[in-house]
This record gives sequence, structure tokens and C-alpha cells, in this order.
Amino acid sequence: MMQKIELMAPAGNFESLQAALDNGADSIYFGVEQLNMRARASINFTLDDLQEISDRCKAKNVRTYLTLNTIIYDHDLTIVKTLLQQAKEADITAVIAMDQAVIASARAIGMEVHISTQINITNIEAAKFYAMFADTMVLSRELSLRQVKRITDQIIKEDVRGPSGKLLEIEIFGHGALCMAVSGKCYMSLHTHNSSANRGACKQNCRKKYTVIDQETGIE
Repeated sequence: MMQKIELMAPAGNFESLQAALDNGADSIYFGVEQLNMRARASINFTLDDLQEISDRCKAKNVRTYLTLNTIIYDHDLTIVKTLLQQAKEADITAVIAMDQAVIASARAIGMEVHISTQINITNIEAAKFYAMFADTMVLSRELSLRQVKRITDQIIKEDVRGPSGKLLEIEIFGHGALCMAVSGKCYMSLHTHNSSANRGACKQNCRKKYTVIDQETGIE
């Protein structure tokens, strides 16, 4: 049975949010201040914006996904729980999460969880494991379409279902940067600028042009 593909667009501010709504997006994903992988790449929303985001999208029957998908440390846990609680109260559809603390905190308050690409799901067994926690997961960006199809075929064949009882849903990137690492887990920016990509502060070293010389052989 063919099903309609959900088209999701990123929203870094209200202008891009409105553009997504005006041009037929089925859902949007967005970050609030810190603790998301676009923390410095876009303007980002604030806690006070959550209700307006929810209201605008509900008016267009568009789903809303909060990205809270960086590495989380102990000192982040308070803001994580505050952000999730306020997102829940604003009726944001789901949270896109990587860290188990975020997954557990969201589930504790009954908020839907989507598994971030940062977890690097590359096979059916990993998908089955995370199906215990989420109905939707974003596969690793390094996968080919053939590999994606193998996973989705196995989901149907093995009847893999999420916590809601629905068949597991798979999300893939249709457009975006492919990091010089495994699905964004890169340390190059941290070493060169003390600015961690795994904390949403990537300096995007991989997009620059380089001349690489092997210092042992002199080969360029």
C-alpha cells in the first residue's frame, strides 16, 4: 500500500517557518536556543516562541518537531526538563532526541520521541532496539537508498512497531550537509576552534577548500 510521504522543512526563525507553511510542508523541525545541532547555524527560537509556533502550525495542520539532539551533560539536565515540559504544554508534536536522558525525560512526561540521525541507525536490529522508545527514527545519513529500502522492507516483514503500536516510521534526509564524520559526530571543529560540532557549534571546516600534503612523503 502506497502512503503519502511526509515532507519536513527546517525552521530557524518565523520567516522560514512561514515559508514552510506557505509552501506545503507537512511538518517542521526547529531548535530553541541551545542544545540543538543548529544552535549557531540559525537564529533559533526562544521558550516564549513555543506557543506561537504550535498555534501557527496547528492552523495549517502541520506537525511540529523540537530538536533537542546534542550531547547532554549533567549541568544541562535542568534546562532539558524545562524545555520538554514547556514544549509539552504548548502541544508540540514530538521531540527529536539523541541523548538517552532526553529520551527518558520526554517519555516520562508522555511526549512523543523521534530518534535523531545523531544516533546513527544503520541496520534493522538497531531500528528494532530504538523502537522500544520511539515510533519514528531518522536513519544515518551515510546510508544508500538500497540500504534504506532493506531496513524499511524488514520493518514491514518483521512487523516492527513503536510504543504507540503503529508500524515504525522512517525518516531520511532529502537535502542537507553530509558531515566529514559519522552522521555529524565530528571533532574537527572542536580541535581547530574549540567549538564542538557535537554541541551544535560546528565551524564547518569540511566545507572549506584545502591543499592536503602528506608530511612523510611530500605528496600533495
